[in-house]
Amino acid sequence: MNINLCVQCDECSRKTNCRVGMSNRDVQPLKFSCKGCGSVISLDFNVRGANTLDNRAIEAILAGKGPRDVRVNQGVSHKVSGATEVPIEHEFDPALDFVDLHLDFPVVFGEYVMGFTPFMQASQRAGAEATQFHRHRLHLINEHYKKYPQVTKLIAMFSKGFFGPFRETARKRFKVETKSNNLEDINATLYTVISRHVLPFTLPDDNQQLVRGYSTLVMRLAQSSRPGLVAFLQELFDTGFLASLQRDCLKIYGPILDAELPLRPALFLDLDPSYAEGETAMRVSSQDFDEYREVYKDMAEVLSRQLVLVAGINNLLKRGDHNAFSERKTKAGKNVAPKSLQDYADVSLGNKLSDLDDPWIEVDPAALDNELRNAIAHNKMDYDEISQSITYYPKLEGMERETRRQIQLLDYMRRMLVLFRQVHRLHHLVKCLNYALLLEPMAGLIKRDEKST
Repeated sequence: MNINLCVQCDECSRKTNCRVGMSNRDVQPLKFSCKGCGSVISLDFNVRGANTLDNRAIEAILAGKGPRDVRVNQGVSHKVSGATEVPIEHEFDPALDFVDLHLDFPVVFGEYVMGFTPFMQASQRAGAEATQFHRHRLHLINEHYKKYPQVTKLIAMFSKGFFGPFRETARKRFKVETKSNNLEDINATLYTVISRHVLPFTLPDDNQQLVRGYSTLVMRLAQSSRPGLVAFLQELFDTGFLASLQRDCLKIYGPILDAELPLRPALFLDLDPSYAEGETAMRVSSQDFDEYREVYKDMAEVLSRQLVLVAGINNLLKRGDHNAFSERKTKAGKNVAPKSLQDYADVSLGNKLSDLDDPWIEVDPAALDNELRNAIAHNKMDYDEISQSITYYPKLEGMERETRRQIQLLDYMRRMLVLFRQVHRLHHLVKCLNYALLLEPMAGLIKRDEKST
């Protein structure tokens, strides 16, 4: 179902024609920036029974009802902020600005073409089957998004050690019972809730395959290189690295769940074979870059720490010692490889892969944009709300900013999604090693002082 309306900016009085494609989300906050003055204009839709809206709208049209009757009678209401709605006489005036809006699909601003809605454009690029799969994932988000703040609260209870309220919240809010007060059972409850709610943002079958693969790997190391694995786990325990890394990993889920609106069209890009970053200025209909600009940087920092585990296991597999890195020599013949895993932890993210010789796990190169991370960290970015263009400056160039990169907000959200998936995959490794510290036979081989027990 699509709704056409015209709005006049409260700041500069410029008019914009809007075609709004209805999502199956009951509350639909949409935004765009006025081309005349850059002011943000919001269209907030409320839809009763959103998951059956299309069928009810078709029935109303077949019954001969007009467009406004269809909208009102099917339980759709809306509020405009930053502008005033003005009547449309008959058809859109082609002399006015035009925007397509849809929460679930990338949109392209330009000229109005009747019937060529964001949904139809997406279906044309990806095919009906892929589009239906996209809507299925969004259906899962629509079912759960109101619980996302509660998921974040549950994670906070776990991280702060409030296990009594944690168990009660998991039982009442998420219908998940915790078997006992043992930490391994509390962990099991935590990850059951997280997996259920982040499922739509991950790739199909990613989670189960990874868990099986990591578990098999640890068991293989326990058989073939037990002293080396015990030494590795002992250092993770003694330094508190694994416990603090688990807390860091858990911090990524709140921001990702909060970003479910602008991530919706980014999810569709999984299925769009024509998508190539920067080639088409496709946009997001819920534009809030400032809210999410730090999320990428924070997740990149977590990935940098996760690679310490990857490196330790890589060294175990190849040399039987988690501290033993392969030599990496400069042209002058100097070995610049880290001398230990402690040293590797201090290597910058941009150089960490250089010390993973033929690593046992593939790290998605799209998740390792160190230039973008550095630009965010040093606030070397500009954002144009009207075009949704992000310009960042990746080089150290003194007072000048000659070297620049430009991406769209949609491209940024896509990169954020890819990075989240990589961090989430490696979080499974954190979880696996944590269970190795908690469960026998490996747990009995770790020396613990009285305070830690």
